[in-house]
Amino acid sequence: MKKILVVYFTQSGQMKDIVHALCMNIEGQAEIDYAPITLAQPYPFPWVAYDTFFDAMPESVLGITFPVQPMPELLEKDYDLVILGYQPWYLSPSIPFNSFLQSEWAKVLSGKPVITVIGCRNMWLNAQEKVKQRLIELNASLVGNIALDDKNPNITSTLTIVRWMLKGQKEATEKAPEAGVAQKDIQDTARFGPTILDWLRKGQQDDLQTQLLAQGAIQLRPNLIVMEGNGARLFPNWANNARKLGLPGDPARQKVLKKFKVTLFISIFILSPLSGGLAKLKTLLQKKKITEDLAYFKQTKYIKGKIGKA
Repeated sequence: MKKILVVYFTQSGQMKDIVHALCMNIEGQAEIDYAPITLAQPYPFPWVAYDTFFDAMPESVLGITFPVQPMPELLEKDYDLVILGYQPWYLSPSIPFNSFLQSEWAKVLSGKPVITVIGCRNMWLNAQEKVKQRLIELNASLVGNIALDDKNPNITSTLTIVRWMLKGQKEATEKAPEAGVAQKDIQDTARFGPTILDWLRKGQQDDLQTQLLAQGAIQLRPNLIVMEGNGARLFPNWANNARKLGLPGDPARQKVLKKFKVTLFISIFILSPLSGGLAKLKTLLQKKKITEDLAYFKQTKYIKGKIGKA
């Protein structure tokens, strides 16, 4: 019986639902171990306030890690496959997930085929590029990626995600849809499980990502490539400026973080229609490049500096 390890970080419970749905149809056909990532000092959920959430931006973007709870059980078995479930924070892997990737427990990935499963609002490319690079450093082989996002318009998804983060309300209301990845999309990830297990049983002979894509593993809008590239170039400047003024919780850096928050919300709520239109225009003017980028980001190979180029 094949042995599958599922390592994931969840704050709201959404990623736990996703990875369990993914494996639902193969439970009993494979030995599956679930390993949630927990920081030694976990972040609250719901977040206490806006400032608490934005205070995590510099460390997220700069890839600064924090201690994770020990996970020695990960090293006790020889797994055939590792599934990693994570979410982006500020266009980068969330701090808890990145902290795991940089920890001693990530040795479990060495020499193993890995599938990443992403749950996000709408932008995940830059985060996935960072994960790809780290997997190479860990001598792991990325063989598949499944990306689940919020299908609602940009402004709507921003409002519902803020409601969810601060009030803990994912469910739809009379005036607003469900926040995050739709429950139906979460449940539908069960279709990927048999494909993954069949690929394992056949000795990994075929291209797994091609099979997953045929089942709708990634639905990527071309204009998001352009919009995320803009953010990937700008976010490190904000992060470095804040970090220079202090560590997490230091009031000295709040001035920079508040400016970042205002800039971000202006970009989303006021400039979003304009930037979205410009992004669509750029996709038309650079059709060949965007087509190549679409193909690249749907696959598992890694090319350094692919995201964020002017």
